[in-house]
Amino acid sequence: MLAFTVLTAVAAPLEIAKIDTGMILPGRYMRRHRQPGHDYGEAFLYDLRFDEKGQPRPDFVLNDAAYRDAKILVTDSDFGCGSSREGAAFAVMDYGLRALIGPSFGEIFQVNCIQNGILAVTLGEAAISAMWRQLRAQPGVSITIDLSNQVVIAPNEAAHAFDISPLRKDRLLRGIDDIDETLSYLDKIESFEAARRAAFPWLPTARRE
Repeated sequence: MLAFTVLTAVAAPLEIAKIDTGMILPGRYMRRHRQPGHDYGEAFLYDLRFDEKGQPRPDFVLNDAAYRDAKILVTDSDFGCGSSREGAAFAVMDYGLRALIGPSFGEIFQVNCIQNGILAVTLGEAAISAMWRQLRAQPGVSITIDLSNQVVIAPNEAAHAFDISPLRKDRLLRGIDDIDETLSYLDKIESFEAARRAAFPWLPTARRE
């Protein structure tokens, strides 16, 4: 996955609470085989972005041309609550977002995002409300997120510190996930398995597909 260090990008205000994973990725899209050129970007928040005829809703923030290149979404409370479908994080990523900022997130969703290189920053409601006002006042303005220093710089240049697990921070900065971390120990794993087979030759050998 892509490493996350410092991101300065257009941010969009999404002032709707309790957007669950079924809204982020509608269930009818989960049957789609995700692959390059045929991903979940189209499905992201589909029923909020489009009407029943498939036409863009003109009053929805992400359909505003000023936010078309947004890489940061400033959300309301409980974004990503509901089911644990990992596809919701894929939809965020495939739409082109690199970071989310909000007062609270679904716990599993937040971890799934981080596992896929998307930083989900939790800030207090006062800070979020202030950012919404600034983003509405200057559509298309940027926010900076500095992961190394754990700070968000709002459009008015106010600095907001945030917390993150040291483990997750390290993984994001290096651009690795749990599988990458495991594979970094491949030599030791293979040495252990070779010694194990030599000591217990009667044990069945694991098949590699």
